[in-house]
Amino acid sequence: VLTKGFKGLAEAGEILEGNLSGIGAEMKKESAAAKQLALDTQALRDADMAFMIQKAETRKEIEKARLLSEDEKESAKVRLDALKKALDLEEKTTKRELELAQERMRIFKEDMELNKHKAVDEQKLAQLTTDISNKEIASLRLRKRVMTEVNEMENKIHAEAMDRLKELKKADNDRMGKLTEMPRMAREVN
Repeated sequence: VLTKGFKGLAEAGEILEGNLSGIGAEMKKESAAAKQLALDTQALRDADMAFMIQKAETRKEIEKARLLSEDEKESAKVRLDALKKALDLEEKTTKRELELAQERMRIFKEDMELNKHKAVDEQKLAQLTTDISNKEIASLRLRKRVMTEVNEMENKIHAEAMDRLKELKKADNDRMGKLTEMPRMAREVN
């Protein structure tokens, strides 16, 4: 009976040791995840601050390009190029803004999982998701507006080229008319 007791105690010890080592491994894993999450959070914070400055500069460049595109003193080609530059800058800015928003959401999701999320966290996650969608919608609207301006400018350039072509054809027809009359005028003089 005593050997059975020791055998049972030894089995219980092995089970306890297995559970403790499993807990230790889990704690080590969670600790590493928390450390990486803290590093990712700091990297995101740094990227957000750098992006705020870059975004302000880019917005300034976009507005300069848009103002140039409205300047009637400039050629249509210069104005069109300015609009295209504004559109390109907007696309790049939005792409970076969405990358940061998605990274913010990824980090938040990992934090929720690591810290056994709460209802408040779920609400914040929903807000982060909504923010990404709102940024995408705002970008689409701005790009649509600028693309409309680009199309209008291209149509204007095309219309001006067609008008110029008509003027050249008319001048050519006038010259040809005079050339075809020259033989008749020569016969009348003789």
